[in-house]
Amino acid sequence: MKPGHLLLSACMACYATVASGQEASISPDYETRAQEAIEALGLTGLAVTVVNGDEVLYQETYGVRDITTGEAIDQETLFPFGSIGKAFTTTAFAMLVDEGTVGWDDPVKDFIPDFEMSDPYITREFTIRDLVTHRSGLPLGAGDLLFVPDGDPDIDSILAVLRTIPPSTSFRADYAYDNLLYILAGEVLSRIEGKPWDQVIRERIFSQVGMDDCEALPSKGAAAENSITQHMRTPGEPTPKPVDPRYVLSDLSAPAGGLSCSITDLAKWAQFWLNEATTADGEKLLSDEQLQEVWSGVTITNVNPIYAEQGGSNFSQYALGWSLTDIHGEKMISHGGGVLGSVAHFALVPEEDIAVFVMANDYVPGISSLALQILSDTIAPEDDARWIEAIGAFYDNYIQTSVSDNAKDVENEDTFEPVRELTAYTGTYEDPWYGTSTVSMKDGALYLDMGRSEVLDTALIPVAADKFVARWPDSTLNADAYVMFEVEGDAVTGMTMEAVSSTTDFSFDFHDLDFTRTE
Repeated sequence: MKPGHLLLSACMACYATVASGQEASISPDYETRAQEAIEALGLTGLAVTVVNGDEVLYQETYGVRDITTGEAIDQETLFPFGSIGKAFTTTAFAMLVDEGTVGWDDPVKDFIPDFEMSDPYITREFTIRDLVTHRSGLPLGAGDLLFVPDGDPDIDSILAVLRTIPPSTSFRADYAYDNLLYILAGEVLSRIEGKPWDQVIRERIFSQVGMDDCEALPSKGAAAENSITQHMRTPGEPTPKPVDPRYVLSDLSAPAGGLSCSITDLAKWAQFWLNEATTADGEKLLSDEQLQEVWSGVTITNVNPIYAEQGGSNFSQYALGWSLTDIHGEKMISHGGGVLGSVAHFALVPEEDIAVFVMANDYVPGISSLALQILSDTIAPEDDARWIEAIGAFYDNYIQTSVSDNAKDVENEDTFEPVRELTAYTGTYEDPWYGTSTVSMKDGALYLDMGRSEVLDTALIPVAADKFVARWPDSTLNADAYVMFEVEGDAVTGMTMEAVSSTTDFSFDFHDLDFTRTE
């Protein structure tokens, strides 16, 4: 799942000159590029592969699986790669469409009778295609707090979110990234096939493509003997820390981005797509029609200004589990991925027959530009694209903003006196989709228990009239939140929340919560 800021710094072009006949030819210096990324981001571990048709041009791993143990990463080490896994869900659907079992424009309600959006018209019209193209009209990241950072929801909880969160835009009008609808897409796939989603993925994709070491469920990927440890940093601090094991995604979230693979197996995945959805054994798993379908844009998205500056990008769209744009005049198919403690990026340029997959076991914005720099070096070296230099400025600003935002109200925390007795705020609070949270007294201070999360529990510190700040025990989350209590007369009747920092990942969708005090 991804999270929201997958940009990376990059650097000035570096090339290796290789003799070829009577003249020198220019080819990318992959090793130099990888080392630049490691140095720029302070990566704990990195895996990268570059594929050209049937040939793996470069494949290497760097660093350690876990900063505390120092165990080296190798080419069979499993990495979670977040929302890049959405394409596995849509690929399985495309196979079913080829078989005539389902259509992209079939209503979701045909497969999940309990499916219901907040508007009857949207409910009736909502299709499989709508589940996988981020055009539902729901707010950005709607309902992600059900499973981020450590929740474990069920399908009924997912359905409840969709019924109760009102749309923020018109249906099919705008792009707003979501994960819950991909979880439902996995549920539809499971019901059609009559077996768990992960079994569908193993049988239809892993076994066919030869991705033998991949795991479809987050719990199994994290438990594998040769798997990375995920790492995060407190904003402004250089040293990464292993994440709390509870941050591993719940298995229910797998269709939205819970897969784990080695770089060796992901090279096979890249070759599969460069060879028009054909396996190494020559079996074509998707028809040409469905290959074109999954790579056809559906939802218009904004062109990233850095992509426009460095790659000359002119358009941007979301297809069926894939992002589309142009780079140096060529169509690029890509997707970023991130879970708490790990990031990845996959990009291919079919006309140039090249694909790049990179993964890191740090939650560091920007790993994508290593892939983008390699592509630029390969297809347009004369353009001298400088992804690290350009995106480095973005990354520096991101860190500075995080540090600055999280320093807000520090003085008020020490000096502000509450406007009413703290016990006036204690009680049980209900949100229509998130459920129950409680505010109690603990050690002389207000204490918030978010209910669904074991780690989002902390003291509430007053900073303004009826306004408190929740500083979560784990500062690496970069997700501290304001809590604003609603008052009618002298009675506290509810509370709302919002992230302290503008850099907080959108999956911490506190702003969508609207609690009513029930006790």
